[in-house]
Amino acid sequence: MVNASGSNQWGDKTYPPNDDLRTCLLECVKLKYTWKQKLECLQREFGLKIGLTKLREIEGHLKIPSVRKPQLSSAEIEQAAIDIIRKDLTQGNGPNAIKSMLQDKEILIPRDTIRDLMCRLAPEGFEKRAPGAKTNQVARTGLISLGPYCEVSADGHEKMNGQAIRMGDVSFGIYAYRDKFSSVILKLTVLPDCRNAAPLAHLYLDLIHEIGGIPIKLTTDKGPERGWQQALQDALRRTFGPDIDVEVFATAVAIKSIHNTVIESLWRWLQSSVGKNLREIVELGRDMHIFQAHQPFHTDLFYWIFVPIVQKALDDFRIYWNHHLVRYQSTKQMPSSHVPADALKNPQSYDPNAVNCLIPIPQDAQDSCRQMIEAELGPRADYFSWYSTEFDEVARAAHANIGSTPIELENAWDVFNRMAEELKDVLE
Repeated sequence: MVNASGSNQWGDKTYPPNDDLRTCLLECVKLKYTWKQKLECLQREFGLKIGLTKLREIEGHLKIPSVRKPQLSSAEIEQAAIDIIRKDLTQGNGPNAIKSMLQDKEILIPRDTIRDLMCRLAPEGFEKRAPGAKTNQVARTGLISLGPYCEVSADGHEKMNGQAIRMGDVSFGIYAYRDKFSSVILKLTVLPDCRNAAPLAHLYLDLIHEIGGIPIKLTTDKGPERGWQQALQDALRRTFGPDIDVEVFATAVAIKSIHNTVIESLWRWLQSSVGKNLREIVELGRDMHIFQAHQPFHTDLFYWIFVPIVQKALDDFRIYWNHHLVRYQSTKQMPSSHVPADALKNPQSYDPNAVNCLIPIPQDAQDSCRQMIEAELGPRADYFSWYSTEFDEVARAAHANIGSTPIELENAWDVFNRMAEELKDVLE
């Protein structure tokens, strides 16, 4: 007999607006949720308890992509995969990484399809990524953490500094903060100098503002950049986390790089995924004699073009990393076989005893710290400016004169060449 009223023993359902529902389900796609995890997420976020059949009906209505129903044509999906494979000049990304990067863009494709494309377009990459027979002489022990923000590790990366790329005064510093429990990259920034304590004091305050607080412990290398960061961490921890015994949980520690594995292990993945690609393109200008270090304005023009490109590449890598699926490790005491962003947001899904250890810092306290740092060291802009405002105005005019060509990694040196011709008469 037909149920004309539509009511059944499960009761009436209150569904959220379609836009909110679609946003939530797309986020589930990026977090690589299974059907069961999607249902749990809907119940957690909206109090909506439905079954698998209804979920499939909703996803079909809202056009949520899946591997079987990707919502794009086969040609579009294949072209998107080909674009990423071809941009990976050093072939550091395997099929799983490419699949995850596409999924971050809501493009779902079977892994076998990606592997077939890679076998056709870049077959030598599989040999390059094969595990080697390297031995690790440093004693390795399991890492432990109480939960998100119990410990955050920080470090600088100098594979693109002046000594590395040998292009006169040109130098990039990269600095990162990574949560130990979840493996989430909290911040990944390009800056002129990642070994100076002053800019990193401002950068740490930026991180505090973005996450709304501080971790129980900040771990850094023993470099000169640690001073102000550790001072800020210690003062804020003692003020806003007075009940946490400093004899049990230190406010901040500095250790050797080989032991700061939480952050040091990240650089290998950054290098293989985007670092080598960036460096190869950057050094192309030197090798083809496009960049002339003796030309006074070439350094400023280089920064004007390449700093946004490098930061975008770092942002894309951070998004990929935070949403990729970490492999299962049977001996690991913290989450494994997890998506870092999900472990940060829902730590108890991976460890029922996990605790969010973030210590909230009021905005007025953050403002007071910023004022103190500016009084002692100078404004933030002094340490994050790559060129003068006057050059920025001239460069914008030159870029407009060549048609405001969108600047991408692939055409950066062509734009540099054309803008240099425009600027030659103005600045020389």
